[in-house]
Amino acid sequence: MPSLSEKSGHGRLLILDTGVIRELVLFHAVQEFGFERLRRELRFIKEREFYEKCGRFVALFQRKTTSASVVAELYHWIRQTDPTGQKKIWNRVYEEFRATGMDEEVVRLVDMDINLVAEFGPVDVSLIELARLHFADTPLVLTTDKPLHGKCKQAGLGVSHIQEIAGLVH
Repeated sequence: MPSLSEKSGHGRLLILDTGVIRELVLFHAVQEFGFERLRRELRFIKEREFYEKCGRFVALFQRKTTSASVVAELYHWIRQTDPTGQKKIWNRVYEEFRATGMDEEVVRLVDMDINLVAEFGPVDVSLIELARLHFADTPLVLTTDKPLHGKCKQAGLGVSHIQEIAGLVH
């Protein structure tokens, strides 16, 4: 297994996928807000220790970014939750973005490869395009999505699945 410095590109740029942000926000919503109905949606971050490891991993990077498409996808998810808790969840998203210094970048649909969009969708392709755009910054895409993980690997882009963090951060 590669070392953390090899996986993280020396901590220069982390590109976060929707699933990662969603997991962090979900864990907090369940643990801190008591939104128990959301517990069943947690797939990867089910224990505080792993939540903290994820936080330490994200903190290793000088810069963090995501695409505006990811924010739109978060909106779609949040509006499916209980309307009485949506503002609290949005506040948590804002807190995650502020606390990590997350940037948000627009990747225009017409700038994306139509074949990739047809296969993976515009959200995943926007993240691939961000990684290509910032290739000189040795970006690492952090995802919960296996097809995106595979496509990034195939394209020679730095990528990690959230499950790999446990082995990378102690």
